[in-house]
Amino acid sequence: MFGFGGPANGIPMGGGPRRFEEQYHCYSVAYADKPHLEGGDKIILPPSALDTLSRLLVEYPMLFNLSSESGNSTHSGVLEFSAPEGSCYIPYWVMQNLLIPEGGLLTVKNVSLPKASLIKLKPQHVDWLEISNPRAVLEHALRNFSCVTKGDTICIPYNDRNYHLELKDVQPQDAACIIETDCNVDFEAPVGYVEPDYKKMAEDKQREQYANMPKQSRFGGASPHLSASSPAQSRDGSVNGSVPPLDLGGAEVQKGPRIVNGQIIKGDDDKDKGPDEALLADRVGATGVQPNAAVPTKAPTNTYWAVAGGGSRLDGKAPSPLKDTEGNVQDPRELRLAAAAAREAANKSDSVQQASQVKRKSLIGNKYSKRKIGGATAFNGGGNTMK
Repeated sequence: MFGFGGPANGIPMGGGPRRFEEQYHCYSVAYADKPHLEGGDKIILPPSALDTLSRLLVEYPMLFNLSSESGNSTHSGVLEFSAPEGSCYIPYWVMQNLLIPEGGLLTVKNVSLPKASLIKLKPQHVDWLEISNPRAVLEHALRNFSCVTKGDTICIPYNDRNYHLELKDVQPQDAACIIETDCNVDFEAPVGYVEPDYKKMAEDKQREQYANMPKQSRFGGASPHLSASSPAQSRDGSVNGSVPPLDLGGAEVQKGPRIVNGQIIKGDDDKDKGPDEALLADRVGATGVQPNAAVPTKAPTNTYWAVAGGGSRLDGKAPSPLKDTEGNVQDPRELRLAAAAAREAANKSDSVQQASQVKRKSLIGNKYSKRKIGGATAFNGGGNTMK
């Protein structure tokens, strides 16, 4: 009998496809001693599933729909067929999405999914932003995935940490294959992320920048009594009643360029003007601004000024008193005279000593030789012997 009308060897009549659907007791991949599979969505099925699938006209890569008794479902791929009969191993994060315990019943069906064109993810913690290049990390992690399902929360291990990302949207349908496909990946703001107030941050930065800057006084420099950190000055001229204002003694304040303590100070009103004619030197080398040179921004320090023969400074100021190590005031003139007398005495002693050391010279042949002290002769030849 030929058996028309029934299947032969498990193959349906006409060679049409038949759906694979089985139920297994599922366990996490840690039971199979393969914890590295937690970084993907691959599952491990028993050998009988491979025997059944090989008799069907299924599409490759093999993709499966996983559903639990609670009604939750997701999709995954298969890694190998080495699980014990009646059991299967799946990643633990997939079991969490399905709300299924260890050893619970899992329904496995083979499906065909289109290629994904768009994936939108939402990190479940702001720590995801601390990764220097999250897009590259995600691209590397998705190589261990076969498909994605909208609403799932995938787990990506990186630097000894597990990052969870929720699939907010998948195109062109709620479940799609991501094997050998180019799809756009978009990120939403992580859970708990607060957008910073950039305007307030810029204002605080500008305020901090000018907080410690000293205030400019009308005398051409920083105010000796007021600064950004000092209290404000009241209308009566005192600073909070503790620091009195600067007393100028009724003198008129100069606003143009001037020399104060050997420093050239430019006035605010004459920034673009030349120096005052009263400050120009009447001759080369005299005190004042030289007319044939550029006006320096900073004059030489006080140590540059020399003293004249009478002990006065060239700029007309009184010289600083000269003190010794014990603090006694010394007269520069007396010190110069004492030094000159010491030098003259030293020169006289040197000349006397040189005169006492007279060197004898003798003519031997047509050459002069110096005779040594103590009766030594310059030459040991026969000419030194007296007959």
